[in-house]
Amino acid sequence: MRAPIILLNGTSSSGKTTLARAFQRTMAEPVLYVSNDHFIFMTPDPVLKDDARRPRVLLPLLSAFHRSLPLIASCGLPMIIDHVIERRDWMDEIAEQLEGLNVYFVRVECPLEELERREHERGGRQIGLARMQLDWVHRHGGYDAVLDTFHHTLDENVAKLKELIRSEQKPIALDHYRQQKQA
Repeated sequence: MRAPIILLNGTSSSGKTTLARAFQRTMAEPVLYVSNDHFIFMTPDPVLKDDARRPRVLLPLLSAFHRSLPLIASCGLPMIIDHVIERRDWMDEIAEQLEGLNVYFVRVECPLEELERREHERGGRQIGLARMQLDWVHRHGGYDAVLDTFHHTLDENVAKLKELIRSEQKPIALDHYRQQKQA
């Protein structure tokens, strides 16, 4: 079986990065961490804040991110992907690019009040971004697992991820998404 890939999808401030890094630290073998932020922040901050230039820069960068995923997976190491899948075309690209790979699609959720508290506490984040993303990010179909970063501890969520990949449960969420898209 190919190395497992965990695709975390959740709003900004939902805890994906913290979860991914903690998961990496607890694994005996190296786990690759890939984030859409690595691509987004290749541009200077003023471009991301410029409503006119953002789509011209952000959309091609995220498409490149999606196309890079199978190349990174070809290293043969387990991988955890941190993403905010806001758009249907992004979901389509991801489903296409990761077809045939061992991908567990994981919903990362947190109540809005806590997301907003985290945004204010962290600083450096666009206030209101999580609220805006909340309506978009989970509308693309089902998941192989759901993690709640408010009601469960970091250790509990990491343990759930480890259990998921060790359970030999076949990931099905992205296959279902592709089937629904074809129907």
